[in-house]
Amino acid sequence: MDCPKCGTWNPDDKIVCWRCQTPLPKPVEKKPRKPISFLGLPGWAWAALAAMLILWIAAQCLAPALVGGR
Repeated sequence: MDCPKCGTWNPDDKIVCWRCQTPLPKPVEKKPRKPISFLGLPGWAWAALAAMLILWIAAQCLAPALVGGR
């Protein structure tokens, strides 16, 4: 963390600047990001299920044309 008065870098555990003795602001704790989920499944699982469904539908629609059906 940089000192707001002199710009000197200080470790996050310090409460005053080591150079000018100015009180340092308390570091802001970062909140962990919550993963995207819907109905208990993560987003990547929904994307994989959607891709498999699209491939299955495409196979059902295109397979007769490839085999020689109508």
